[in-house]
Amino acid sequence: MTPRPAALLLAVALLAVAAAAAEIPVRRVDAEPAGDPRDRSWLTLPAVELRLLPQTSVPPATLPAAGHVDDRLRVRAQRGPTRLALHLEWRDPRPAKTHGIGRFADAAAVQWPLAAIAPEPAAEPPYLGMGHRGAPVEIWFWRADGKRERLAAAGFGTLTTQPGDLRARAEWQRGRWRVVIAAAADPARATLPVAFAVWSGEDGERDGLKRVTAWQTLRLDSPMTEAAVGNDKLVAEAATADAPASRPPAGDAARGARLMQDKGCAGCHAYPGNPGEPATGPDLRQAGALHTGAYLAESLAEPSRIIVPGRGYFVETEGHRASIMPPFDGSRAERDDLVAFLRSLR
Repeated sequence: MTPRPAALLLAVALLAVAAAAAEIPVRRVDAEPAGDPRDRSWLTLPAVELRLLPQTSVPPATLPAAGHVDDRLRVRAQRGPTRLALHLEWRDPRPAKTHGIGRFADAAAVQWPLAAIAPEPAAEPPYLGMGHRGAPVEIWFWRADGKRERLAAAGFGTLTTQPGDLRARAEWQRGRWRVVIAAAADPARATLPVAFAVWSGEDGERDGLKRVTAWQTLRLDSPMTEAAVGNDKLVAEAATADAPASRPPAGDAARGARLMQDKGCAGCHAYPGNPGEPATGPDLRQAGALHTGAYLAESLAEPSRIIVPGRGYFVETEGHRASIMPPFDGSRAERDDLVAFLRSLR
């Protein structure tokens, strides 16, 4: 089989790490967090606003959000003596509450590394699409027909139910969903990666058809208490600030755009300025919103580090999967230019 060109790295590693992760502070409360999503303790708490992006890593790709559905998710978090709770809010004027043949209910999920109880974080979060081999994730899932599950996964097709009580309560009112999802949890470290997904049942979204955030940071050692909540302005700034680790390396995006053609990347990926609209690899229109520059550079060097199970993305020999893309063989300057271009795609 002829190896694919270098930019196919995103076919095997799309959505792996967030760009410019927001910090979501966790407010400590004396009692357990309120289960009612309309409770004053939630609605007076500053929210962090996150961008929701269509899942395009593995076909079928999710279409951009319909005009009636929000592409923003507002997140709040509280921690009581034994339970961790997250409050999710998004706009959806047409709620879908029934799930059945040909009908799909609205849904939402929270995800973090399954190893979050470890005192030291891993060097990088797991693959955003439900983890990968050796790096599983825990998922808290709610659906508008009343379904709620505590799950674990190490990649697509590996979902398993986990023990433990998961509580979820939701309310749709005046064109907005508000959901509180909570469970017993006592992470052993101050921060942990967290990501979110939302499904619009009205638009046929289910399973991999969904909208996702990049990895964010849940700050469990936040100084926020019941007596000192902070203010919306500071939280909003935290959601948009570019963290130092996420800043792109030196490189020229215009040269990178030319290299996408010269290196053959345009033959596999759709991106702005590429008239071919190929579908061999994932759509790259939002690559810069989902990846750090450091991760993109590393993926050029190690395209087989994380394998996404898309058709044609890899070969498998005796249980070992390898990307059909070879490691990038260009210069350091060329790599930096490619990364600068990919980081510009938002």
